[in-house]
Amino acid sequence: MSAIGKAEWEARFRARESPGAPEPAVVEMMPLLARGLALDVAAGSGRHSLLLARSGFRVVAIDYAEAGLRVMQASARADRLAIWPIMADLGNFPLPRQRFDAVLNVNFLDRALVPRLIASLKPAGAIFFDTFLVDQAEIGHPRNPDFLLRHYELREMLAGMELARYREGLVTYLDGGRAWRASALAIRRDI
Repeated sequence: MSAIGKAEWEARFRARESPGAPEPAVVEMMPLLARGLALDVAAGSGRHSLLLARSGFRVVAIDYAEAGLRVMQASARADRLAIWPIMADLGNFPLPRQRFDAVLNVNFLDRALVPRLIASLKPAGAIFFDTFLVDQAEIGHPRNPDFLLRHYELREMLAGMELARYREGLVTYLDGGRAWRASALAIRRDI
């Protein structure tokens, strides 16, 4: 990530007073995840880390924006939640192998990171991945194809795992907003 890109994320999170609402697909999948140690990838201000912790997980939350992690940390402290924020660039952060019961990756796409995320799962651990499809460029942000999945690409990236849930399509939110998304819940069975 460039210094300019990082500065933009820092400014975005400094403007927030609260983490915001979790993505509806994450809320939907929570009952399917076995409790334990979870990794929240690109955790931002913690909307999903807080949900995980309130649902009984211990959470490692990684992001490179310090301002976002501070918002999360304030909420976690107030509610005495088991969240450990780590400020790091996931592109060069050494993820442990077979450590996590669950990995959550929402609105973040680094294709080269996916094999490392899978390797960080314990046997029978689950990864939940939810992000934008290529169709999103027609209706809004993001538009950069580096951050948009091709149709069925997520399925390909999780090949070798047991897909418990998979869907692609247009999501309409309660506030009327819309986004083209792909989501998958996959279980590591290869060990």
